[in-house]
Amino acid sequence: MSNTAEVIIVGGGVTGLCTAIQLAWRGVKRIVVLDRHYVGAGQSGRAAGIVRALVGHRDTSRWQLESIRFLSELPQRHNVDVTVNKTGYLLLVHAEETQLMQNAIESCIAAGGDAGCIDRAQALQLQPGIGGDESTSYAYESNAIHVDPMSVTQALAGIAREAGVQIIEGCEVKEILVKAGSVTGVEIAEGPFHAPTVMIALAAWAAALFRQLGIELPIQSHRAQMTFFHTPLASEHRVTRIVSDARTTLYLRPEGQRQMFVGWREGDLISRLEDCAAVDPNHYQQTADFANVAAMHQRLSQTLPFMAEGFIHRTYACAYDYSPDGMPILDRIDSAAGLYFAAGFSGGGFSLSPFVGRAMAQFIHEGQRPHEIEILSLRRFAEGRPIQWSNAGKCRDISAQTKKAPLGSDPRASTLNSN
Repeated sequence: MSNTAEVIIVGGGVTGLCTAIQLAWRGVKRIVVLDRHYVGAGQSGRAAGIVRALVGHRDTSRWQLESIRFLSELPQRHNVDVTVNKTGYLLLVHAEETQLMQNAIESCIAAGGDAGCIDRAQALQLQPGIGGDESTSYAYESNAIHVDPMSVTQALAGIAREAGVQIIEGCEVKEILVKAGSVTGVEIAEGPFHAPTVMIALAAWAAALFRQLGIELPIQSHRAQMTFFHTPLASEHRVTRIVSDARTTLYLRPEGQRQMFVGWREGDLISRLEDCAAVDPNHYQQTADFANVAAMHQRLSQTLPFMAEGFIHRTYACAYDYSPDGMPILDRIDSAAGLYFAAGFSGGGFSLSPFVGRAMAQFIHEGQRPHEIEILSLRRFAEGRPIQWSNAGKCRDISAQTKKAPLGSDPRASTLNSN
């Protein structure tokens, strides 16, 4: 194995792979992706795989639509066997939050998406059995898709290899090497691996690696819990749409014919880093807690009343990399020329990865920050300009000092998330 490269990317998830692909398409010849396990072993393989543009931040809507286009074109453009489920996205909110929902609709439309308010009859037609009453408002985005995250991650790895990218699995990076103010590569078990440019795409694992350089990233690992529920055995009800319910703080999508992937809208419960369920991403319980699953089932029975008789099929937990405002940080380190990173995705990394890969490849290749990611720089926090946004309920504002709403409390007291 050669121990030199033009660019080293640390992390074989969707962010690292998309960046590697875009760099290769720009003509960079010697790109190496290093992963200590296997491609997609981290958060990428455990994502919900949902991509939608109905969010109250126009840039984010535009970025998400770019991702929708990229993923939708994968099967034909690259001849990969990936199923893109074009189910659309159904959003439910309390009636008093209708204006904020309308703001999200306007953001989506301005970015080129297709979304609008619908009535309860239309919501029931889109998703039979959906909950709600006169106090519920509904919106629908037709562009939204969901995919199997591991299948997509593996497809991206194949595209990267075809473009000339070398992917080395089972290769743990011990240290980032810096000399005289410039990055010189990374240290692996076999010794130094040299490159003048290194990008760290390690999600929840990034902060520890940077800490070795005396650099503290404002990122907190957060344990997020998910459950796959099965419809009642005697029921003909099926989940046919991506559904996000700001009333119950749940989101869900179809999983095969009879199951559904269900998670918490984590940003509804997190308004600052101290609210995170902090974990060591190397050592944490990777199945959901019973109390959490029970609360999720109770809430799910409000979103889909027929699921009161449904049952738990399986659960898992994963480690999110939360930033203070719940939005990613795309930047480079001034004190170590050639060192770039993408982190702090707060549960939204999979859906943003095609956009992030393109933007970071441009950043690395041209050496100048693209204007469109200026708002995602690390210095936004020191300069007091965090990103404020909403997903149809209350606007996310990191200056809010409300504590995390406990499971079972009124979700209307929460902020909005990226799911």
